Amino acid sequence: MPPNPSFSSTMRIDLTPSSNECAPANAPLKTEPRVHKGKRSTPEQCELLGSADFRQLLQSVYDAALITNMDGWILSGNERASQFFQYDVAQFSDLHITSLLSGSDELLMATICESLQNDRFILIQAYCMRADGSIFPAEVSVNLIHISDADYLNFFIRDITLRKEAEDRLRTGHAAIQNSGNGIAITDIEATLEYFNPAMAALLGAEEREQLDGENITSYLNNPTVSYAITDAVTNGLTWSGELEMLRLDDITLFVQASVAPNTDADDTVVGMVWSLLDISDQKRARQEIEERNAQMEEDLSLAREFQQAFIQRAYPVFPPGVDPDESILELSHIYLPSGAVGGDFFEVFSVSEHRVGVFISDVMGHGVRSALVVATIRGLIEELGPERLNPSAFLSHMNRDLTRIIKHHGHVTFATAFYMVLNLTDGKIEFASAGHPSPFLLSAATQTVSEIVPDEGKQGPALGIFSATAYETTTAKIAPDDMIMLYTDGIFEAECCTSCECFELERVSSLLQENMELSPAMLLPRLLEAAQKFCNRDDFDDDVCLVALKLKGFLAGEA
Repeated sequence: MPPNPSFSSTMRIDLTPSSNECAPANAPLKTEPRVHKGKRSTPEQCELLGSADFRQLLQSVYDAALITNMDGWILSGNERASQFFQYDVAQFSDLHITSLLSGSDELLMATICESLQNDRFILIQAYCMRADGSIFPAEVSVNLIHISDADYLNFFIRDITLRKEAEDRLRTGHAAIQNSGNGIAITDIEATLEYFNPAMAALLGAEEREQLDGENITSYLNNPTVSYAITDAVTNGLTWSGELEMLRLDDITLFVQASVAPNTDADDTVVGMVWSLLDISDQKRARQEIEERNAQMEEDLSLAREFQQAFIQRAYPVFPPGVDPDESILELSHIYLPSGAVGGDFFEVFSVSEHRVGVFISDVMGHGVRSALVVATIRGLIEELGPERLNPSAFLSHMNRDLTRIIKHHGHVTFATAFYMVLNLTDGKIEFASAGHPSPFLLSAATQTVSEIVPDEGKQGPALGIFSATAYETTTAKIAPDDMIMLYTDGIFEAECCTSCECFELERVSSLLQENMELSPAMLLPRLLEAAQKFCNRDDFDDDVCLVALKLKGFLAGEA
């Protein structure tokens, strides 16, 4: 006859704590008294339960041990039970076992007795209640014992608080790994897969988990040699991190950000690797596209810079026409320093007639590509306004109308300050008009003074590109032989010190010009720029810098 499968098997019982019994530590329980069947034993009966050896053995047990009669009334307990439940040993004789097990009732006792009669072991997962009303998780085993010709129940109770906490942490960690967006895998030291989460399976293109069982994760690397670096780092107890290119099961290439850490045993011996892979394919491709576009933009900017540099004047007009530059009565020099690849400052010096020279300087709002495009537009307008170059007011008024018409269509506010002067080389007369531009400096050789060439009152016009109907007016001035004029944009005096945040200011520009009046234009401008760079403690500036200096060495013979 085959054995009864119920024999020698274990009945497992999970007790759910009663809501009113799940009190925090030190909080008294508010429960209704239970009515229990059966008769309590007297203190004398409890003391005489079992032999002295048995009672000594009971006290030496590691777990809490409670002995009850078959109705569940507690007869005896060891010191460990007293520590667990915070009752004196003598107090247990007034308690029923169900008063210590949260969520239990008389049905539990009936189940226990019936199961033990069938030679089944009882294992209960429960929350036990202390005398102060607090609870702790416990594992309770129940056995039937025969003492002094009578049957009793023996409850062994183990506090599993630490184990429960560890299980909860493991459960939480496992849930986090299973639901992680990163592919997580554990491999042996040879990189053979032992565990992987759903995200890893999806990452490698596996539709069924069995497709990855026993697979080596390095076989998915497009560059298998990198596995040597990973293994070398991990076996030395280090974490390897970097970007990997991988080939999925469906032959799709992907890029991942990988972190591979050592997996160690209880002796801190490296026994495997923990892989964390984040799919960055979309970011990688987007970054590649951005890099390609940036490279194209850099190439375009480089070409634009070359074109703009070609616009910058290399040779100045000479007077009288045709003479060697060293013999010209007009000595010129400039410095052009854009803050970026291309700039928004611009100047041009050109012959208006055989004895007149025109000097134009402008500063487009901002800097960069947009400003450079406006500069190109202004340069084209200068070419178109050839017949009006003799008249500064007509020149700027016409340029303003055309520029306003061109830039108003793109919907952005754009303007440019400008200064245009015509110098008569036979008598030193200057005619000029200003569109909101800083006034040039005049370095007088006769008086050894530095002053500004300013428009007459009411003749300073607004910047170009704002009001199309603006009529700019001309102001006249005069210079003598050996005098010098310096035109500039605001980048020089607005240059800011990187530590004090103080600007270079026009006063410093004027003082430096005063101190260096004896220098030629070619020597004066570098001296000024060097002083600004030293003041600002930097070689470049946040705005474009443009300086133009001209010195009249003498008058031309002929009629004005």
